[in-house]
Amino acid sequence: MAEKVILIVDDEEEAHELIKEYLVRLNVEIYSAFKGKEEIEMYRELKAKGRKPDIVIMDLNLSGSNRFEDLIRQMRGDEIDGVKATKEIKKIDPDANVIGFTAYAHLEWGEMLKKMGAKEVFGREIGFGGFAKKIESILKKNLS
Repeated sequence: MAEKVILIVDDEEEAHELIKEYLVRLNVEIYSAFKGKEEIEMYRELKAKGRKPDIVIMDLNLSGSNRFEDLIRQMRGDEIDGVKATKEIKKIDPDANVIGFTAYAHLEWGEMLKKMGAKEVFGREIGFGGFAKKIESILKKNLS
């Protein structure tokens, strides 16, 4: 498989490390962003350098917190979350390939991510190995 570019957007460093560990065998170049604003700038910079991400792996909770109050603020749109970050990416690049991977996939919040343009939204219950298989399948489809 030719080298592809993946941008991971998740507020948890451990999630980045696990995703990287499972995707390393796919011969992909991986970039990490931990906040929505950081991700938006990184996407813009990579695109300008001719390294547009083939896939953006998007979490919903980008607050750095699991406190209920922080999650509610994001769901209401008071802070940048995966939905807002996806919206901004789609403004930069309507063809961006955003894939959600989040513990909140089965909530209305996950549906909002799909409505904003995510091609797929997977719950964390599929595990990192199962998610890596989904990403491999998506990359192979995009090569065809």
